Amino acid sequence: MQSHQPLCQSQQPHQPWLAPTAVALACALLTAPALAQTEAAAAPAVADAAATSSNALPTVTVTARKRSEKLLEVPISIQSFSDKELRASGTTEIKDLTTQAGFNFTSAQGSGAQGRAFGVTTFRGLQGELNFPWDNSGGIFIDGIFISGGVSSIGMTDVARVEVLKGPQNAFFGRSTFGGAVNFITKPPAGVLRGTVNASLNQHGSNDVDVTIEGPLIDNLLNGRISFGSRNKAATYRASDGGDLGAESTKFISGTLHFSPTDDLWVRVRGHYQKDEDSMAATALIRATGNTSCAGQTFSGIGRDGSRVQYTPGTAYFCGSIPSFKSVGSGVFDANTAIPAAAYEAYVNNSLSDPFLAKAPRLDHGGMAREVKRFSAQAGYSLPLDMEASFNIGYNEANSASIFDLDRSKVQAFYALQTNATNDMTVDARLSTNPRAALRGVIGASYFKSRYQLSQLNLNSAYGATAAVRDSGNYLNLDSSVPALYGSIEYDITQQITASFETRRQKDKIESTTFAGTVFSNTVENWLPRMTVRFKPSADLSIYANVARGVQPLTVNTGYVNASAAGKAYMQSIYPDLGNFTPQPKLKSIELGVKQRVSDSLQYSLAVYDQKWNNRLSSSALFNPASCGTTTGTTACPFTATGSGVTFGNDAKIRGLELQVDAQLGSSWTAGAYLDLKRATWDKFNAAGASVYGSNGAMALTGTAVAFDGNDLGRVPKVTVSANTTYRFGLPSGWSSFVRGDLTYVGKQWETDYNFGQTDAYHRLDARLGVEKGNTSVELFVRNLTDNRGWVTVGRTVNLTLTPLVNFSQQALFTTVQDERTFGVRVRYGF
Repeated sequence: MQSHQPLCQSQQPHQPWLAPTAVALACALLTAPALAQTEAAAAPAVADAAATSSNALPTVTVTARKRSEKLLEVPISIQSFSDKELRASGTTEIKDLTTQAGFNFTSAQGSGAQGRAFGVTTFRGLQGELNFPWDNSGGIFIDGIFISGGVSSIGMTDVARVEVLKGPQNAFFGRSTFGGAVNFITKPPAGVLRGTVNASLNQHGSNDVDVTIEGPLIDNLLNGRISFGSRNKAATYRASDGGDLGAESTKFISGTLHFSPTDDLWVRVRGHYQKDEDSMAATALIRATGNTSCAGQTFSGIGRDGSRVQYTPGTAYFCGSIPSFKSVGSGVFDANTAIPAAAYEAYVNNSLSDPFLAKAPRLDHGGMAREVKRFSAQAGYSLPLDMEASFNIGYNEANSASIFDLDRSKVQAFYALQTNATNDMTVDARLSTNPRAALRGVIGASYFKSRYQLSQLNLNSAYGATAAVRDSGNYLNLDSSVPALYGSIEYDITQQITASFETRRQKDKIESTTFAGTVFSNTVENWLPRMTVRFKPSADLSIYANVARGVQPLTVNTGYVNASAAGKAYMQSIYPDLGNFTPQPKLKSIELGVKQRVSDSLQYSLAVYDQKWNNRLSSSALFNPASCGTTTGTTACPFTATGSGVTFGNDAKIRGLELQVDAQLGSSWTAGAYLDLKRATWDKFNAAGASVYGSNGAMALTGTAVAFDGNDLGRVPKVTVSANTTYRFGLPSGWSSFVRGDLTYVGKQWETDYNFGQTDAYHRLDARLGVEKGNTSVELFVRNLTDNRGWVTVGRTVNLTLTPLVNFSQQALFTTVQDERTFGVRVRYGF
């Protein structure tokens, strides 16, 4: 809290009587307990109001609630980044946004096996563990259209701005914005002929190139833009068999047409196509064998009778601080990158006739290949009385295949191919009233439809397998449809007080087809409200409070539905409440906030929140009893050698604080900072499978403990900080120069919900020096200047490298590390 004292003590608003009010509330919030579908074709994102002085901060406007509003007046926690700001910070992909925007995105969550095949978005500590799209706590959108596949390779080439909304946005967006939303808003094509070329290169050989050409096709009627390019990341490591680890490649082309036949009507159409092809992911395997850090350590859990039990991990593991990258060395990044001969025909030529693999691009090496297609169309029509009708439709398709070494080592034990085939369609229409009227509102209807298909082919050499087989335990064929009605009403009770109510009524229906062809279906209906009160005592100060309810998508318990009758009986002996469908995760959120423009050169946004999370989906891998040996597929031994997953619900609470400060320190000097503090704990965490022999090895760690109420959520840092500063100065002949620094700090994270070991905190310092004139700039940059190699992701796993693999009790960690220090040059040329 000490870091907030200057803010609480030194604010001097324009009107003296406001200072105690704003500051007192801000300090009270600090000590308290702890997306609207954006107008896709809105005018460019950031409007700079006429500055009252050369030191004035710009006035930022956003369209997060379907109309233009000043960012400091919107009664939710929101950040907006213009294309200029994105370029200045060196942001080229979604992962670059995360810490400065207060959310987490990783394509290597948990095991990291499939690299960029998955993208996991997390807001406010609502950290899932299943990797599937419905497990994200935040939705990713492009021009208001939800993106279910290929999110990990979204670029910034034609992005006008990015709006990041925090807290439940379900009232407008539905089930996919449980904790927040990130909306990439693309640029409308220019009405004059122009173009831009961007290129970058670093010392490792990574390079990016993109070209944009835009202008009028029919004067005053039709404008167009085409963008194309490639992004290539060099391999960060090389496996002992010579294969690359961590290489990534994306090639893309997109086009936009903007049609404006009258002053009252506009129509915009956008298409995008890309191909991704990566090497195997750079995921480290850190074996626990021989580690003694848990010796003599005692932990607390809850036994089956509900009483507290004390236990000491019964096998080698990591307690306290997890070994650093410096201590383990780069040798922990190793894998079999070549496809085994026994799996080649199945993986590359689909000799097993897997229907989902047939949709994916052909992949003939360890890694990932993906094809992405996107199409969207938006239209707006101005009506009498300043009303507006809007329409938005989009279709997305992403099909990928990932070939990976499941044990992440050069031991030939388990090799797998996983296919992810997704497509989705969004249709949305709405009518909004005069946004300047005292009483205003929006009414709309939407329909969302998606299909998610997953299959896996395994080669289990550790069990003597000589050919790849289809895995019934890792199979999913899920169709979803979600019709909904939504609306909002907002009323200015007085000039200072405004109340609003938003709600959505949606029907979430899913249909699941099992590996054996059996069809299950389920439907739930939800009201998703958000109520807000805002007090605005002056033009520069806004105080608000809101309560909201959110849900995550309904889904199937895939391991259970694909199990045999004997397998289901065994699962229910451990988790009696298991059924064909998982419980639907639900969130109740309270948020209090203060936003103030203290002066022309200083402004801040402060929000505190309290969230109750019911039915957070947790998973456990169940294996055959120890007596089975290598026997599989019988009544007594119902699972395959790789076991089966089960999914169940637990309850958590998360309280936190977010603070954003922006300052104009002089006519040439700006600075900004973001602070995220949170505490995420389990109200109820049942892990009954942990006490069953072979249940992913956890029994050897937790003994008779089956519940861990009160533990912290795994992989959720309590502290995240980002800060940046830019200084500009003039040069001869109309050139100017700038120096910029960006600092990120991420606190410690528990490796699992059992809370045995923690990563060390890590930081990253980026620096840039550039010169620019008009639309031309040249920039030298260094990323991770101090070469900090902190672990970015971490998760417990089973050591699958032991031969013979008698049981699953031996432990290990999967981790990913920050990229090493990188020097490079970036050039931008506009014509």
